[in-house]
Amino acid sequence: MCGGCGRPATGWPERAAPLGPGGAHARHRAVRRLLAGTRTTARPWHGGGWQFADRAGRYHHCPDLVALWTAVRSAAGPVVVPGPADRTRAWSLPDPHAPDPHALVVWTAAVLHAGPAPAWLTVRAAGLRLTVAAPEPGEAGGPVVTVVRCADGGLSVGAPAGARALAEGLAGLMVPPERR
Repeated sequence: MCGGCGRPATGWPERAAPLGPGGAHARHRAVRRLLAGTRTTARPWHGGGWQFADRAGRYHHCPDLVALWTAVRSAAGPVVVPGPADRTRAWSLPDPHAPDPHALVVWTAAVLHAGPAPAWLTVRAAGLRLTVAAPEPGEAGGPVVTVVRCADGGLSVGAPAGARALAEGLAGLMVPPERR
């Protein structure tokens, strides 16, 4: 806990899916899948964070997932975008096989920072519930993410719109076709 502001000392991605053995590799796989088709690349950087290469081949150091997805959006545009005709506010899918909490963290960061960020979002998957809320009017900073462990099975997404497309995209990332 930070003595100055009272917030947790670690970011929400590490609280949701700590980087234990294999964690960096799992996040890298998820980032690589989300970047497919953008003509950009990212890989874990030995000093921490990510090394991002934009379309022109220029490298940028990104200290965390927030900075990475912000750089991706600047270089390649939105990455996770629900279809404009998808007006669903809630969507659930059956329990994916071998869900990956690191993919959940990567996807959520991409939705918030490399897509059109929704005003609110609730995602339940991999034994976690992530709740995202836009900052209060007049408050500085980005969205507030709350991480809670839960026993819910399956995968569900609640959003102002586009919940079906978001849930299906997350399911595809959490369980790649080769593991289904």
